[in-house]
Amino acid sequence: MRKTEVYQVRLDSQEKKQAFAVFKQLGITPAQAVRLFFKQVVLTKSIPFAIENQNINMEQLLKLRKMKQEQLNISGSADSPLLDDHEDIFEELDALLGESDKS
Repeated sequence: MRKTEVYQVRLDSQEKKQAFAVFKQLGITPAQAVRLFFKQVVLTKSIPFAIENQNINMEQLLKLRKMKQEQLNISGSADSPLLDDHEDIFEELDALLGESDKS
């Protein structure tokens, strides 16, 4: 048998209650739902559903990426294309969310 680990998550109590009710309707336990989610992350190497935020639009994201790419090209770091650098995505999203919070 595989070794298992415990992982704790803090949840909003209302969201937890609503999600647990859905799991019950689906006939699965919350633990099974979490394991299904993790399994899909591993299989798809991505979040297995669309993540959308009304405060972020693709035009803003592409504009920010273009500006960052130009900055990299100016500094001589054009060898690592920005589109392949997944670590910058969260910085870009944080920047966009920060901009939308100000408006």
